[in-house]
Amino acid sequence: MLNKSVARRYAEALFSLAQESNKIDEFQAEMEKVVAALAEVPEFKGYLEHLLIPAKDKKEIVKQIFADQLSQTTLNFVFVLIDKRREGYLEVIVDEYKAMADESKNITKADLISAKEISSDEVQSLAGKLSASTGKVVQLNQVVDESLIGGVKLRIGDRIIDATVAKRLEMLKEQLKKIKIS
Repeated sequence: MLNKSVARRYAEALFSLAQESNKIDEFQAEMEKVVAALAEVPEFKGYLEHLLIPAKDKKEIVKQIFADQLSQTTLNFVFVLIDKRREGYLEVIVDEYKAMADESKNITKADLISAKEISSDEVQSLAGKLSASTGKVVQLNQVVDESLIGGVKLRIGDRIIDATVAKRLEMLKEQLKKIKIS
């Protein structure tokens, strides 16, 4: 949790700058470019996180790679992370930033877990109903879990709506245990 709280503070700082300059989406896209580069080239990530490489060398490499792709604000933000030895938090910072951006746009993410693929029309219909009930724009991420017998499970934030066959069987089992036979 410590990593997440540290990342959240940095993400809040960047998000605050983005709100002031009205560039929330732009900063998010730029930070996603940096994270994508780290994912594509593991050696680059290792280089940035290496403790014995001086910060000025790391900043010079970052500047050479991203000079024409990042705004000066985003570049400076990455430099601050390097100066403070927080390069390893970059992915978590971007995740936290995305969550803040979604919150500012009244968007919430949800997972739809099912035993088999559900048609896009049904997913859109469910997303619309969830949006109406939550008052937020719900974006569904469909996940197929073949271990489910049937039904669906929805995970919206910290809430789980379990309408799977396995859950119903479990509830039936509990009810049958409570019945007294005379």
